[in-house]
Amino acid sequence: MGLTTAWAVAQTLVTINNKAISVDEFEYYYQKNNQNQAQQLSRADYINMFVNFKLKVEEAYTQQYDTVSAFQNELQGYRQQLIGPYLTDSVKRNELVQEAYKHLLEDIEVSHILFRIDFPNEAPLALEKAQKARKRLKKEDFAKVAVEVSEDPSVVENKGYLGYTTGGQFVYPFERAAYNLKVGEISQPIRTSFGYHIIKLHNRRPSKGEVQLAHIFKAIPEYADSTQLIAIEAVVMKLYQTLLEGGDFAALARNNSEDDTAAKGGKLPWLGIGMSNPWIENAAFALTEIGEISEPVHAPYGWHIFQLLDKRPVRSLYEYRPMINTQINMDERRAEIHQSFIDKLKKEYKFKKSKKAGIIATFADQVLTQEDLDKFCQERPHGNDSINDFINYSIYQYENKHLESKYPEFGMLMNEYKEGILLFNICNDLIWSKASKDKEGLKQFFENNKENYPTDYTYNKGPVVNDYQTYLEEQWLASLHQKYEVNINYDVLNKIK
Repeated sequence: MGLTTAWAVAQTLVTINNKAISVDEFEYYYQKNNQNQAQQLSRADYINMFVNFKLKVEEAYTQQYDTVSAFQNELQGYRQQLIGPYLTDSVKRNELVQEAYKHLLEDIEVSHILFRIDFPNEAPLALEKAQKARKRLKKEDFAKVAVEVSEDPSVVENKGYLGYTTGGQFVYPFERAAYNLKVGEISQPIRTSFGYHIIKLHNRRPSKGEVQLAHIFKAIPEYADSTQLIAIEAVVMKLYQTLLEGGDFAALARNNSEDDTAAKGGKLPWLGIGMSNPWIENAAFALTEIGEISEPVHAPYGWHIFQLLDKRPVRSLYEYRPMINTQINMDERRAEIHQSFIDKLKKEYKFKKSKKAGIIATFADQVLTQEDLDKFCQERPHGNDSINDFINYSIYQYENKHLESKYPEFGMLMNEYKEGILLFNICNDLIWSKASKDKEGLKQFFENNKENYPTDYTYNKGPVVNDYQTYLEEQWLASLHQKYEVNINYDVLNKIK
């Protein structure tokens, strides 16, 4: 804040109506008001503006503007927007962001076996089946076991093989476990929202980044007969030959492709590993030169011919951070961050479980009782772990309640919002709205000051209303200076640098 000595922090600079205002608070507003100003105000010039502002706020308190529910709701809304950074473990979040980005830099080739859990009571049996399957994998082929026991419907086609994937393609517990394996290693049973997985890591490689393709697509009807299949293939091969002879890819796509990309010359969105099916990915990432055209690719649903339009490496962490944060907020990592935050608070506030009758635990100056727990459980009858939820909730709410005192910068910001809303509301009532609604007062003001306006002006013209507002404010401030005692400690003011 630009203070030269520590004494200034707790020094009282101004008292209004016997309420002390510190140097800290004055400096906060002074610095805020001087930001980006072409002409900087000195503190000596600013002090009178500050006192006038504080007088208006004091009058708002006197008239109990702070007790109005609309004001309290608005202030609480602002607070909810501001508390996020203070009620989380930002270090843990950053660790998870870094981990997610590290995964994006590497592709992994995996297979899995799934034992589904559709209802909570199925978990023990699913775990038992997973453990038995894992024992078999010590001697038997992974694909063979997968076909026999996996409850993933796709196992019939893929034998548990998922191919290459990269970060953000699977649910987080699966991704974390897979990336932590060594090549050839098989995981312990991993619990996700789908059930228990056994994962095998086949290979890992640096990320291939992303490619942008155009394609010409010919669909195969669901019940096409052999004559139709031969005819479609012949059309595709003719198009491919035309391309080899120098045909314009975009024009051929517009005239022949059978999907909604035709109008754009077949142009597709950027594609990364794990974002499409194996037929498209294998063909896409086999292309190396810009403009290169693939041989026709036959998939069960149709034929593709691809052209490589562009390629790029994995984008920077700066570019990926918003997407990664969104993913974190939607999966298990959000709870992981919250628990890490609670654990740090437990340590900070010396949390201890209690063995005393009727007392659950203590922390800071709080005592959590059995009565408190019972009330909590009544309000949340479906809690999975009521005692742990109760403890975490209590610590979180305690921290939330004490943010203003624990973090002075947050306290100052909240006070700024609070006083700003109070100032707006009382000024709106006593000056701005009054100036436009007080027809008699406005007319009288105009009559008393006619010489200041052109002859064609009437009392409700904009400049007249503005001048009347200024007049009302001056009168109001004069009455406030009469109503409230103001003392400024100029000795303290002059020592601030």
